[in-house]
Amino acid sequence: MCPARPSGTGNGIGIGIGRSLTPAIPGWAASALVQTCQGHTASEAPVVVSPPLGRRPLRTEVRGTLLLDHCVSPDGTAAGLRSAEVVLRMSGLASCNGVRDVTGSGRVTWYRTAYRGGPPWGTSELGVAARVDDWSAAGPLPTIQVRSGPLSGHTVTVGTVGTPRMMHCSTQGVGSLAGSFRVSVRR
Repeated sequence: MCPARPSGTGNGIGIGIGRSLTPAIPGWAASALVQTCQGHTASEAPVVVSPPLGRRPLRTEVRGTLLLDHCVSPDGTAAGLRSAEVVLRMSGLASCNGVRDVTGSGRVTWYRTAYRGGPPWGTSELGVAARVDDWSAAGPLPTIQVRSGPLSGHTVTVGTVGTPRMMHCSTQGVGSLAGSFRVSVRR
């Protein structure tokens, strides 16, 4: 089975969920694929970066809602999880060049139907798996642990957040992120 890869579009957000075994790409885990989803930021509410990223490092918070659709479980172990809404909140000392001292948490609300229809099926709580001392916008986002609920014990690896706005970060700042991404759930 091939490991999941970042979307590579340069204009989205990549998320992978799994237990780290051996890296296939620096920062990416190679382990058993349990589920894949297509994801995007909510069109009416991009991920907010406050205060906006700029040249100088500032204590910054990133918060927003990510939507997961078209979830498929190649091995059948997560077949009931068809879509989700993910609410994230992370903070750190951040600038256009990267971030230090990252902390964060989140909540995933899972649905058994496409496009988050019907009643929620379950909830997973997320947290930063380990203290992150240094992160660059050119690399995967800090590792996140599924602490409870469906997929508990798995690790979330978020790929590069590369939106067109990041290209102008040092001159215009970045106060929000919007785009699409791929989710890979791994053991």
